[in-house]
Amino acid sequence: MVRRRLGDFVVLWRILNQPLTFFQVSSLNVVGTSAVKCLASSKPNSAGIKVNNVVVTINVYITWYIWFPQGLIDSQTLLSEQRLRYHLEAKVGAESLPMILSANVTRGLGRKTSLSATLKNVFREAASFSVVLERRLDDGRRQYSVEAELLLPGVVGSRILGLIEQKGPLWSSALRLKYGLREDSRHLRQECHTSQSLRSEREPNQTYRMRAEHEFYCSTTAHINHKVQLRHEESPSHTKSSVDVSYGKHWDEINNKHRLLLSQSFRNQSRHNLTSYALEFSLQVPDKRLNYKTQLMHSHLRQRGAESSTHLKVNYNDQMPLVAGLHWKDTSKAMFRNWEGMFNMDTPWLYMHTTHKLSQPQRHTYQLTSELTARKWLTVRSLVLEGYYRDRSKDREARLHLYAPAVTYLKV
Repeated sequence: MVRRRLGDFVVLWRILNQPLTFFQVSSLNVVGTSAVKCLASSKPNSAGIKVNNVVVTINVYITWYIWFPQGLIDSQTLLSEQRLRYHLEAKVGAESLPMILSANVTRGLGRKTSLSATLKNVFREAASFSVVLERRLDDGRRQYSVEAELLLPGVVGSRILGLIEQKGPLWSSALRLKYGLREDSRHLRQECHTSQSLRSEREPNQTYRMRAEHEFYCSTTAHINHKVQLRHEESPSHTKSSVDVSYGKHWDEINNKHRLLLSQSFRNQSRHNLTSYALEFSLQVPDKRLNYKTQLMHSHLRQRGAESSTHLKVNYNDQMPLVAGLHWKDTSKAMFRNWEGMFNMDTPWLYMHTTHKLSQPQRHTYQLTSELTARKWLTVRSLVLEGYYRDRSKDREARLHLYAPAVTYLKV
């Protein structure tokens, strides 16, 4: 078996203004044998700054493969920033071009960090990558930004810009991407971007408001581009919210027909002796010609002569498929108990109207009167039901009468 010497692997570590205290070379596993030699020196430079150098030489002997690596790590600390430089070269044959990877990291002592790297002799042209991270704090505003670029020639090229910002009650973020694939990797013809914002605040009158927006756009996916707007407001007596979604090719136009609008409102005007609230829900989809709205209102008066009223309305494409109402009232007096009620319902198939009266003229006597009128699918004209019940000790009496203006159906 023949062994050949394959070259030296050299690492140079230079630290300015930093005393050298410890350096360790971890174990290296290779096919074959290796010899490691570490040399350390310390001397002042021309400016009088102490410079520590460490040179590590690794002599590698491998039976089958030829590999020529060289590496460099350089660190500098200045007043305003810290710089790190990495450089690595490797080739798999004596006659081949070396693969060269160079990277620079700069970290500002303030709030900015940058990284850049290049890779040569792997693609047809040099590949590169860079990123810059920055954080800013001024005038009550916090801002975080990122900027990155990537180029793999003939494969992909991209540029990314990102931002997150907070100022008072407003949060916002944005991300923009430009990219190119294959032969367009240097031209970045395609673009996507998204943005979000959120504002929430509470006013002295206990009113809370929240507003959120979201946008998404991509040049290659017009059918899923969209914009979403959310509004919410809440106060002790009123709560309302709405969602507006615009999507499709014309997502950012005011007259875009591809939209979805959803809203709801709840109003509570209750007081000590009164319960009163109103609920409203609506849905609109213009391109589907859908316009739907539901309203529910209820009130209840709690005092002598109590009264309650409930109404429901459904509106569908400017038509009223359902309208219903229920109302009752206590009209009792000192020695006479009396309740009156009414129910209405109107649909395209059936109309119904009923009235009810229940009274207690005496302690053990009850009287009931109900009247029903119906039209459309079922026709009923003034159908009346009368009931009477009296209970006095062992004397009990009950009567029931069901009739219409022209005929009697039941009488017992």
